[in-house]
Amino acid sequence: MELRPVWFDSLGAKSMCVLVRTPDLALLIDPGAAIMQPRYPAPDALKAYYLNLATRAIRNAAADATHIAITHYHYDHFRPDIPELFAGKTMWIKDPNRWINRSQWGRARAFLSSLVESVGGEYRERSSAMAEYPDPLDALPLAAQSDRRADLIAKWRKRFVGLTKLWGEGSWVDAAGFAGRIAFADARTFTIGDTTVRFTAPMFHGIEYASPGWVLGVVVEHNGRKLIYSSDLQGPIIEDYAAWIVEEKPDALILDGPATYLLGPFQSKETLARAIRNCTRTVEESHASLVILDHHLTREPRFREKLQQAFSAGAITGAELMGIAPLTDRLARWKADEKMDDVIARAGDRTLDHELLAPRWFDLSSAVPADSVA
Repeated sequence: MELRPVWFDSLGAKSMCVLVRTPDLALLIDPGAAIMQPRYPAPDALKAYYLNLATRAIRNAAADATHIAITHYHYDHFRPDIPELFAGKTMWIKDPNRWINRSQWGRARAFLSSLVESVGGEYRERSSAMAEYPDPLDALPLAAQSDRRADLIAKWRKRFVGLTKLWGEGSWVDAAGFAGRIAFADARTFTIGDTTVRFTAPMFHGIEYASPGWVLGVVVEHNGRKLIYSSDLQGPIIEDYAAWIVEEKPDALILDGPATYLLGPFQSKETLARAIRNCTRTVEESHASLVILDHHLTREPRFREKLQQAFSAGAITGAELMGIAPLTDRLARWKADEKMDDVIARAGDRTLDHELLAPRWFDLSSAVPADSVA
């Protein structure tokens, strides 16, 4: 099994895209990218440049993929504006009909209806097929033991109950219309030759009843090797998700780290401390040979000192796997050396970090470049 990092936040645009290859398939996971938030310490021109570079990297990777997985419908994980990415691919995607929030419910329908021309089949809807939904907290016994506020949990649960009405009353997208080219992947396993691809049941995008909704984790196994792609667990914040990763014992782990940049109105100190604790435990106890710790974590300059224990345990950023320092580090150095004007000029010439477009494959038996692979 081989891994090709396509793009991560540590390279300067929001993304968590990888290409996983075995003799049986080439699976592109979450081919999306979005521009960095306003407080990210880069000039707007550089933010736009790195988004463009990320988009080009994703286009290149898609050309080499046979299958595409989409774990949820945020634009840093899928690009509905580039339908040609999906042409000719088999797609395993998050169920658009349940365990999804209102904004992604709409995004998924717009996306799938637009795919008919590039993927084939027809877009069809049908009546909903499920009337009752269990409280997802019932499946999280470890989280129940954490120091979380009962009043907030009760408040947030009302949001979940409201969503169940949407799932029960709204029309459902019918996957059968796509004639097998698109499958809703929640809690399903797909076997291609000697390769198994498992998708988790929906997991919270962050904390319990998180407003961004739910995501799918992805497990790829071949010839005794295992890769886990966590998707947006933001730590994980939730203890049960950390325990799941540890119990899986992956050889390679693509892990979304705590959203340290959201500390304040969008994330309490208690929640961040919980995420850091569970992230550190996951890195230390999973014993993976390769841990890429990135995405939400690397959106601000001080991420490393806040997750010092996890990085000391062997985690690296996606940028570092690709042989380059995280962009936040380089931005600080360019500013200190008064080179920012030169850097922006190189971006204008489209020569800055152009080497990031060159594919780099890593053999997961050693996590070193697979020099024998073009």
